[in-house]
Amino acid sequence: MAMTADQYLAQLQALLPSGAAWTREPDADLTNAMLAIATELARVDARLDDLVNEGDVRTATELMTDWERVLGLPDDCMANTVLTLAQRRLLALQRLVEEGGQSAAYYIGLAELLGEPGCTVSEFRPMNCNDPCTYAVGSQGDRFFWRLNIPHAPLNLAPINCNSDCNDAMQTYTPSLAECPIRERKPAHTQVVFTYSP
Repeated sequence: MAMTADQYLAQLQALLPSGAAWTREPDADLTNAMLAIATELARVDARLDDLVNEGDVRTATELMTDWERVLGLPDDCMANTVLTLAQRRLLALQRLVEEGGQSAAYYIGLAELLGEPGCTVSEFRPMNCNDPCTYAVGSQGDRFFWRLNIPHAPLNLAPINCNSDCNDAMQTYTPSLAECPIRERKPAHTQVVFTYSP
């Protein structure tokens, strides 16, 4: 915690020799000169406190571009995306602490780290003769698909309407910050889909 100018002034005055020439009176020229020095020391001390905050990607502001440069951000996922400072911090933190993995728990943890707590993973497999009749019918290719279930409605959801072009998507939305990094890190032989549900 940074010291104030008054605290620095008290320290500087404590270093003065005793005697009438070394006054500590509040309006004295010597006190005003030392207060100017104390003010600068307090400013530098406060900036050092700021530097401590900048050394942690979770609280960085001024050095955020340097964190991103060192961590290789923005990557292809975020190249054309405008992100808030909080989102940039989340991505940088994810990149900094990521250990990798291919389990459902890894992808759920990655989604949580990127601001999507409570996600689940659904894996698919083809139906076989031992499955109950109510089991979903799936093909052999379905075993290469998995789904990340995000427990909220998508942002900026816009379904197709009668004024839409025939080639337009059935609906558009703003994807979660977690979608692209998870696509990049999915096992190469699989496909991941994302489901949003309120």
